[in-house]
Amino acid sequence: MLNPSFLEAPFGPSRSSPASVPSALGEAELGSFLELLAVKRERPSLPFLRRLQRRCLTTVAFENLDIHWKVPIPFDVRHAWEKVVRRRRGGYCYELNGLFGWALDRLGFAVALLSGKVWRKPTRSWGPEYDHVALHVRIDGGDYLVDVGYGDSFRTPLPLPSAERSDVSGAYRLSPDGGELQLDHSIVPGHWRPLYRVSLRPRAWSEFAGMFHWHQTSPDSPFTNHTVFTLARPWGRSTVTERYRMETRGARTVRHRYRHKDEWLEELRTRFGVKGPLGPHAG
Repeated sequence: MLNPSFLEAPFGPSRSSPASVPSALGEAELGSFLELLAVKRERPSLPFLRRLQRRCLTTVAFENLDIHWKVPIPFDVRHAWEKVVRRRRGGYCYELNGLFGWALDRLGFAVALLSGKVWRKPTRSWGPEYDHVALHVRIDGGDYLVDVGYGDSFRTPLPLPSAERSDVSGAYRLSPDGGELQLDHSIVPGHWRPLYRVSLRPRAWSEFAGMFHWHQTSPDSPFTNHTVFTLARPWGRSTVTERYRMETRGARTVRHRYRHKDEWLEELRTRFGVKGPLGPHAG
């Protein structure tokens, strides 16, 4: 059973919660971000939130290229804004959900940061606290889990504390388990795999700093041993690694193997519109 106080997150009386992402970004940067997403500003509402999440997932890639190239990533949402808006790059959860959480707060949504523990398939265990950052948004009298920083994830906000939704990338199930919520994913009907667990205790941005740096540097991090650049598409997902381009539609994935060493970098520019330098000196 779920504790009745589970959804009693201490949001501020107007716009933000104590867990808002600190930033020196302003209205001009917000306008540029919305322009990137091809979304016009509206008053906060659930339909607007849905549109923002879908557009972010199909515009901004989940990627770990700087980690692979050992380019330090500052713990700063302004850097994430520069990387995403100016260079048409992406990032990992702290960059993407940090930036998206900042934008939602500036737009007038009530937002709290949530700590997630990601399922580690090789060890069949849950990761540590702050392994992932997700967003809790309260709007139109309801509470929702929002996430644009997990990669292959749900495309519209999930009602809290429990929900089951399907989209082009499969089915997603959110369910209470003790004091946490567990998110599961299914591509084949009836076969669920765990993604991550969150509690709804709002967290301060500074609490994520340790894991933010750990994921960039630790040999045990899932991001230091491979490359990935993946973007949601209306029909599924397009993913680039050093060796392959993969197009995923439902349970079917078609792989195109690159013939030349730098072909994947060329495709980042031609297929995904990436700008600026790419490589170990890209920071």
